[in-house]
Formats: sequence, structure tokens, C-alpha cells
Amino acid sequence: MVTDLIFDYAARTPDKTAVVYNGQPLSYRAFAANIALARGYFARRGQVGAGIAVLVIANLLDFWVVSLALRSLGLTTIVVRDVANFEVLNLPQVRCVVASAGETMPGLDECCSARGYPLLKVSLAGEVGVGLNDIAPPDRPGGHILQTSGTTGSRKMVLMDPSFEAAFMRERRELLGVDETSVVDSFGFHAGTGVGYNSPVSTWLAGGAVVMAKGVERHTSLLYPGITHALLIPETLGSILAAPEGAFPRSEIMHLSVTSGAATQAQIDEAKARITPHVFNRVGSTEVNSWGNTRLETEDDHRWHRLAPGRVVQVVDDFDRLVRPGEAGRVRVSASDGPNGYLFDEEASRAFFKDGFFYPGDLAVLREDGRIALQGRVTDVINIKGHKVLPAPLEARLREALGVSDVCLFSMQDDHGEEQLHLMIEAPAPIDTSILVPVLRAELFGYPGAHVRFTARLPRNDTGKVVRREVVARALATR
Repeated sequence: MVTDLIFDYAARTPDKTAVVYNGQPLSYRAFAANIALARGYFARRGQVGAGIAVLVIANLLDFWVVSLALRSLGLTTIVVRDVANFEVLNLPQVRCVVASAGETMPGLDECCSARGYPLLKVSLAGEVGVGLNDIAPPDRPGGHILQTSGTTGSRKMVLMDPSFEAAFMRERRELLGVDETSVVDSFGFHAGTGVGYNSPVSTWLAGGAVVMAKGVERHTSLLYPGITHALLIPETLGSILAAPEGAFPRSEIMHLSVTSGAATQAQIDEAKARITPHVFNRVGSTEVNSWGNTRLETEDDHRWHRLAPGRVVQVVDDFDRLVRPGEAGRVRVSASDGPNGYLFDEEASRAFFKDGFFYPGDLAVLREDGRIALQGRVTDVINIKGHKVLPAPLEARLREALGVSDVCLFSMQDDHGEEQLHLMIEAPAPIDTSILVPVLRAELFGYPGAHVRFTARLPRNDTGKVVRREVVARALATR
């Protein structure tokens, strides 16, 4: 378990940096000491054994101290960002709700009172630490519950269980090349997401250092020297590149991985010029970890992903038969050494996990050389006058041709019940028709009369992915 290894590193390499939070480094010895204080706090309040602890802690360092302490005492943790998220989850077996003494969440006290949940507002001042050997260990260490991004429909819960976590994280480390010398910048990813949880845990399991930032401009975390790996979403990359020249140093060693969507070619070129020459596109799912990691060197690399060594990724038809290279089909990924279903949701587990594979809902084409190009999602296919349109390739070409941060294609019925193509463009201001019209004619040939809207920001989920149903809802509201 990760907590045991953190205490082990605290004994063997006490002065080695474990965490850098908003520019301030914390050694493994200090990190373990803080976890021990939190263990003492919860043990003295009877929070030992099985059950779920709901964490509503915004400070990332405090979250990790509290979460690792609770897990070492046998509880399973989950982090929620607001009361609405908490209430919709409808979790069973909740032992306690944990907040920081210095933080407030509107409606939390009332929510806990109505449900009869103990609310602990943690302050470790004056506490006495409890080491791993100071009290009897729990019958079983606790896990951590992640919430999916919602790309398979509604949000679902995935349990990162200690029984497979080490193998799950080892696969991730090997793919990204993380070891005890690594300094990994996670850019303040929400710890309830796959990237926000897996990046720190996999790094600590290797004995490396994790850089986190919260409540500051995103580019400031790049000021910490010696960063070897950084993982971010296209939106974060855009924010960093918006910083003025000289706001952060360029690194010759950092591996920058863009996840949860594709950056534009212009962003990639600028990232290579300003951040690091080593830029990668990472593909994966919360349920099955990363299954593709492609160094972006040529235009081909932007679209055609390289599969991770050892990962079984297939493209199949509606009857689960392998399709031929060049044909579009559904993606499925081997689910060995990881979760085999969703927590508290047997129906969704049967729908997305089958015969040892996870079906993320992506459409793709597999090339003869084994590289794969994503074609969007099964649920995103647009039917226009009998023609099925895959939005993702069109959106990618439009994004590049117009030089905008993102584009979303969708269909809506007109007053006569006919499906019409709509286009929502994310741009700070409308694009001049002299530029827009030729691009639309070239890329949407065969689909005339597309309705175009502009927005400063498309609706996104926690991992930065565009939420297409919210785009449609926004368009309906302004029709």
C-alpha cells in the first residue's frame, strides 16, 4: 500500500522531497509525520475499520495527508467537490464526512445533519502522531473511489482497491517512464479523477516527488526546478501558453503529456518552443488506465496513437468480432490487473465490462501498423438525412483550420422535425465570415446549411472534456 511505502521512504530517504505544494517542498519524513498526525486524529475518534469517508477538502496537500491516513486505518475514501455531487452519489456505509477546519462548503453542515453523518472538521494542531506500528493494523486497508468523467453517460464510481493498485500503478509508471528520480507535475488535477489520483500515487510508489498547485496561476508550477514529467489537459495547456514570454523556464528534459483530449497543432508547436521539446499525447480511461502514449513529432502522430506495449486494445463490430484494418468499430481494452466493474452499479458494470474487456464507448480505426485513430463516441454519432456523421475527425480538422481552442458538432431538429447540423465554436470573439465560410465549405462539404454559434468557453467536465449534451442544452435555450 502507498502509505506503507511513504513511511518506508521516510525511514530510508528522509530528506528526499515527496511533495511540492504551491512551490513549497515537503520531505518524505515530513509527509509521513503529517500522515501520522492525521492517523492519531482519526484513531482517537474511532474512525478505524471498514466504511466510507467522504472528503470535502480543497487543499490538495491536506487531502492527501487525510486520505492516506484514513486508508491506512481501513476506510475507503472519496472526494467530492460540492454538496450537489455528494447528494447525487447516494453512498452507502458512510462512516464520516471530513473537512478541513479552515475551509467551508455551503450546505455541508445541513447535508450531514439531515443524513446523520458525523462531520469532522480536521485540525492537526496539538495532535500526537500514530505510526503504522503503534496500533493494530486493520483487517484490510482501505481503497479510494474515483468518479468517471461521464463520457460513458452518467458519472460512475471506480474503486482503486489495494489488491490490484500496485500492479495498476506499475503499468502506468512503465508507460510514462517514472522512477525514484522523477519529479512529476500534476498541475492540481482534482484527486477524484483518474489522472489526479493515479499520477501522485504511482510517483510515490516509485519514491519520486509530486508537484501540485492550487489557487495559483497554472504556469507557476513550472517554476519548480527539475520537473521530469508533467500531465495536463488541453485547457490547462492553453492557460499556460497564455502566460507572457519568460513567465516560466523552458526545460530540455521534461516529458509533457496531454491527456483527456487533443491539443491543436499550434498549441503543440508552441509548447515545444516554450515548455519542452518532448510532447506526448496520452490516451486512456479511468477504468483501465493509460493504453496509448504517442510522442508528437509528425502530423501523423497528432491523429494516429501508438498503443502502449503489452496493452490489449481491439476494434470490434456490434457483435464483438474484430474488424479489418481501416474499418471503424468500437474500442475495447483488456481490463486485467484493474477494476472489473463499477461500484454500486451492477447494470452499468454489465454494460461496459464484458469477457475481460472494458468498452469505453469510443469509435476508432486500427491501421495495419497497429496505430489507432479515435473517431468519436458511439453516442456522439450524428444522423443527417440518413447519413451517419462521426463528429471527432471533422471537429479536429475544423479546430486546426480555424485556429480555435475547440469545436463541437451536433444535430438538432428544426420546426419541421428535420435533423440539422449545428456547430458551436469556442473562440474569444466571432470569426469573420471571409475566414469562416471557406473553411466550412471545405470541411462540411455535403452537409450544407450548418448553423454556427460562438462561445467563450464550451461546457466541460472535471477532466476538461467537452460535455456534448450540455452544449446541445445551451443551444436549445438560445434557439
